[in-house]
Amino acid sequence: MPAASRFAAVSLIALLPYGLHAQSAAELETRLSTVTGVERARVLSQLVNSYKLDQPRKALERGSEALRILQTSPDPKINVSTLNEMGWAYMTLGRYDSATAYGEDARRMATASNDHAGEARALSNLGTLAQRVGSPRRAVELFNEALALQRATRSDADIANSLNNLGFVYSTDLADYAKSLDYHLEALAIRQRLGDKAAIALSLNNIGIVYGRLRQPDRALVQFQNALLLRRELGNQARIAATLSNIGDTYSEMGDYRRALENQREALAIRAQLGDRSAVALSHHNLGLVYIGLNKLDVARAELETAQKMVQEAGGDRGLAAQVHLALSALERKAGVTTEAARHARMALALADSMRSRELVRRSSETLAAIQEERGELAAALSTFKRSKAVSDSIFNAETTQQIVTLEQRYRDERRAREVESLRASEAELELKARSRALQRDGIAALTVLLIVVGGFLYRRRIDRLTLVEEMSVTDSLTGARNRRYLEQTIEFDLASSLRRYWDAGERQTAPDDADVVFFLLDLDGFKDVNDKHGHAAGDRLLTGLARVLEQTARDSDVVVRWGGDEFLVVGRFIDHQNAPLAAERIREAVAHHAMTLENGTRVSVTCSVGYAHFPFDVEASDTWTWQDIIRLADVAAYSVKREGGNGWAGYSPTSEIPDFAGELVPARVAEWVASGQLRRASSRTDTTVPIVA
Repeated sequence: MPAASRFAAVSLIALLPYGLHAQSAAELETRLSTVTGVERARVLSQLVNSYKLDQPRKALERGSEALRILQTSPDPKINVSTLNEMGWAYMTLGRYDSATAYGEDARRMATASNDHAGEARALSNLGTLAQRVGSPRRAVELFNEALALQRATRSDADIANSLNNLGFVYSTDLADYAKSLDYHLEALAIRQRLGDKAAIALSLNNIGIVYGRLRQPDRALVQFQNALLLRRELGNQARIAATLSNIGDTYSEMGDYRRALENQREALAIRAQLGDRSAVALSHHNLGLVYIGLNKLDVARAELETAQKMVQEAGGDRGLAAQVHLALSALERKAGVTTEAARHARMALALADSMRSRELVRRSSETLAAIQEERGELAAALSTFKRSKAVSDSIFNAETTQQIVTLEQRYRDERRAREVESLRASEAELELKARSRALQRDGIAALTVLLIVVGGFLYRRRIDRLTLVEEMSVTDSLTGARNRRYLEQTIEFDLASSLRRYWDAGERQTAPDDADVVFFLLDLDGFKDVNDKHGHAAGDRLLTGLARVLEQTARDSDVVVRWGGDEFLVVGRFIDHQNAPLAAERIREAVAHHAMTLENGTRVSVTCSVGYAHFPFDVEASDTWTWQDIIRLADVAAYSVKREGGNGWAGYSPTSEIPDFAGELVPARVAEWVASGQLRRASSRTDTTVPIVA
């Protein structure tokens, strides 16, 4: 199913305006009965801010009263704040013309009264409107203007909001994921320092969107689920709905339509109650895509037609309109009506071009090219495909991947530095308190101080540790490589994507060249001797160094897993299994050339025996030969290399007669299959086309 709607839900509500209210709406309503004049206008303005997302009509009522009071008792700052929040309430209702008018009025009044915070907020609101109506580059200009004002006034919370807004536009429309992640990680660091749970949840949610666009749904899901925990705790319904929608999109991408349906339905119920028409339209669109995946085409058509009608009534949201056309194209294509499928794809592409949205251009042109090929319009299909590939290559390239890896590492380093700094500050505070109470010190008092300091420190770190604990749970503690738990959490998606590529290629009658998942299992030769001669500490150092070597040798899209003891697993994602011998030789060579120098000057190195096998072993037998079976087969291959003296590789692939089996995969059985011609074995000792580098 085309990923036409992936992570678009937040585009409707995640670009939040500035300002936090300390009092609840109920407290403000109670206070309202006791104040008059300018103070009443101030409370009314705060109520507009409280109601603008979940009760926008009530927000407009309170705002109108505040503006009437301010006509006779002027206060420019309150006036600007009221106009800004009323503009957001109009945006929640999908009344973009009114939202723009209020935003422009707020900007003019803020500029005239030298209210920099109010002006930045107005710029942010106008940027959000620009993004919604399909002008992402104008949105970037406005957000940058807001950011410049906030940096000048050193308003950390507002700086984080503008960074968040910029990151969102770069991920959602402009498809510059490295730049997007850079903005979001900087915003998250600020928000964690401030301890603002709502803002932290927003950053986690939007970082999840980036990972989703980078086709890493497992990592996206972790971010979304952490964001949802915080948002449910805080109770903001509009934001809960946005995250539920994103979680539903992720499950759809992973092929889990039951969970996708549950999350999308809950999101729709919340949005319908709030009255956010654009968000409701998006939910109907998302449900339509889920029903396409479930092959319930009549239900899907009803959902998508509802979404299209609501978008047309609201007007202005070109991005959502393009997504609805893409979903309708997917529906018509699955129903076999390629003329209508092509028409919707062209309309989506025209809207994407008008927005200059790289992400939508990529999706639309990719969809249109596939339809044109099905219709036999080969020249047009080739032209459209070239355009799609050019855009896709500009988005997903090695440089971008490396930038993202660098950014993630930088964020982790900065986070650890903050933890160390915080710990030192806590220790200094403890020491100061201990000295000041030297004359009255006793065990109970010291313990109390310790609990207060450590408790406060742990409280500040709690949210940050959510992601840290998740990262640790899927990482090998010694080498820093991924562990088995990580593989178990992520591999099913990779395998499903692999099968889809084969099926799509079959429909197009083309041979896939990037559809396989190849498992390379490494068993180190002579590692026990290293432990016996130089000690386990030296062995641990060698394992850690080899993990880094394997990560440098593998492609950016591959995964290095500590499989256990002196075994590593390299998962080659989306490659041609015919290139597995070359990849195995690169791994063998990299390990053989790595050496570690001990303190006494002794150089220590090992070689490895590499076994490999690929998924799908056979497309038609994908249920029979599971990924666990493939890894066992790779293990048998590595064992066979070990018996031949090590420092080499071997791999198994099927012939036309795929062996069926029940029970354990053992070397003797595999040898029988090779002898009977049911399996083909390649190895570094028999394959002269792959030179062994000494």
